Amino acid sequence: MRPSSILIHGPRGAGKSTLGPLIANDLKWSFYDLDRLVEQEEDHLIQDIVAKVGWVGFRQLERRNFDDLIARVSHPFVLAIGGGFVAEGERFEALQEHFQERIWLDLPPQNQGGRIGKQMNQRPRLTTAVSWEKEFERLDLRRRPLDAALATITLDATRSVQELHQVLMRRFQRAD
Repeated sequence: MRPSSILIHGPRGAGKSTLGPLIANDLKWSFYDLDRLVEQEEDHLIQDIVAKVGWVGFRQLERRNFDDLIARVSHPFVLAIGGGFVAEGERFEALQEHFQERIWLDLPPQNQGGRIGKQMNQRPRLTTAVSWEKEFERLDLRRRPLDAALATITLDATRSVQELHQVLMRRFQRAD
């Protein structure tokens, strides 16, 4: 049996926004990215939204967009969410309830900078760490236990998105 809906979560650069549409396309489902939903609603990029309302305000926008999505979409879908949404914890039970499969793209902190590369200048900092590397380490310490607790599937995101896609599609095909 195919899952009722699929959640993809993990740190920056793990491949959520790349893998999600591939899975959704194969399953003939819709794909949503919570960050893009917030950006569309506010008609601004995340860094501009955070500059205007701060991280607390951004998290409120995330929660509102998540709640709206869950209320209005009645068919199975794939949703990508950023690591902060899981870490915040306010929708942890809702994530468990609404998503039969919760895929954690586990990307160690030492691999994150290389993955997001040039985007680092476009992404707002989440901590006061002295470097991106320290920020990734600090966030990983806080988020890893929550990501692990939420996940029904954990994938090594140091592998290519194509490999991860193949692994997941084989798994979902076996479940049919």
